[in-house]
Amino acid sequence: MAASAAAPATRRRRIARWKAPVALAAVVLGLVAGQAVSLGLVLGFGGDEPGVVDGIGLIAADVVLIAVIVLFARRGAKLSAGTLGIRRTRFWPAVGWACAFFAATIALQGLWTLLVGPGGEEVSGGGGAATGPPPAIVIALVMFGVAVAAPIGEEIAFRGYLFAALTTWRGPWPAALVTGLLFGAAHVAVYPPELLPALAFFGVAACLLFWFTGSLLPCVAVHAFNNALAMGSIAGWDWQIPVVVIGAVTLSVLLLLPFAREHAPQAVRT
Repeated sequence: MAASAAAPATRRRRIARWKAPVALAAVVLGLVAGQAVSLGLVLGFGGDEPGVVDGIGLIAADVVLIAVIVLFARRGAKLSAGTLGIRRTRFWPAVGWACAFFAATIALQGLWTLLVGPGGEEVSGGGGAATGPPPAIVIALVMFGVAVAAPIGEEIAFRGYLFAALTTWRGPWPAALVTGLLFGAAHVAVYPPELLPALAFFGVAACLLFWFTGSLLPCVAVHAFNNALAMGSIAGWDWQIPVVVIGAVTLSVLLLLPFAREHAPQAVRT
C-alpha cells in the first residue's frame, strides 16, 4: 500500500531528467546561437526587405533555440514531446490556473510599474526609411514570430527543459525563481533594464503554471496571449487586438497539440 501511495508523487515529480548545469548551458547556447542566426539574416539580407527579414529572423531564432535544446536533451534522456512537457491536461483546471497566475503576474507588474515608472517600448527592427504602415506580410511574420514562435520556443526551453532540470536541484519553488530570473535576463537585448523584473515575474508564474498543470500547453497559451496583447497595444490597434490574441493563442496551441500524445500526471495532494 505504501508503495502504491507513493507512486503518484514520484510520477508527478519525475518531470526532470537532465542535469541542471547542462540544461543551463544548453539554454544559454541556444539563445546565443538563435540571436546570432537572426542577426546574420538581418545583416546579410536586410537591405532588400528589412521588415520581412526581421520577421523571419525572429522565427529562425526560436527554431535554432529548440534545435539546440533537443540536441542536448537527447543526451540525458529518452526524448519525446512528453518529456519536454508537451502533454495533454485537464482543460478547466488548466484555465483556472492560467487565469490565476496571469492575474498575479499583471498585479506584480503593475506594482513594479508604480514603483519604477513606465519603461521604454520593445526595440523593433526593420528599415527606418519606411513612411507608411508596414505591408501585411511584415505584420504577419513579426506577429507570428513574437506571439506564436517565441512562446513555443521559450516555453520549451525555459519551462519544459530548464525548469524541469532545476527541480532536481532544490525543488520547484527555487527552480521557478531561478528560471524566472534567467527568463527576464534573456530579454535584456530587447527590453529596457527597468522592465526585466516584470518579465521575471512572468517567468516565475509560467514555471508554477507548468508545475501545477503538468503541461506546457497552458503556459504557451498564456505566453501567446501576453505577447499578442502587448504587440497589439504597442501598434495602437483597436478591434484588431482581440482578433490577433485569439488567433495567436489558438495557433500556438494547435501547433503543439498533435505532439501532445501523453497525459499530464495528476497533481499531488499533500
